[in-house]
Amino acid sequence: AGEDGSVKVWSRSGMLRSTLTQMPRAIYAVVWSPDCEHLLFACKDKIHLKSIQAGQKQVEWKAHDGIVLMVDWSFVNNTVLSGGEDCRYKIWDSYGRLLFNSAPMDHVVTSL
Repeated sequence: AGEDGSVKVWSRSGMLRSTLTQMPRAIYAVVWSPDCEHLLFACKDKIHLKSIQAGQKQVEWKAHDGIVLMVDWSFVNNTVLSGGEDCRYKIWDSYGRLLFNSAPMDHVVTSL
């Protein structure tokens, strides 16, 4: 993930293997799905779910009132966790349905 809006896969020797996605804005967080078939990433105020299989439609949803700064995907119960500049953390199912919305914290949420 990076400021250039791309998610890239690099070899151990530092060779670029592939660019998995390219967005017009910075990508601040990225994580693999538990089955390693999807990529979950945060760009602007949205969460994006992209299949690594060609031809599959990318799913996205508005996640926060401000930039999404972190995402994670639970291997145990297949839920998605996000945190953002709006000082909240949220829990989602893998279809983008909101399961929990925290009360505002004192600071932006960058990790949990």
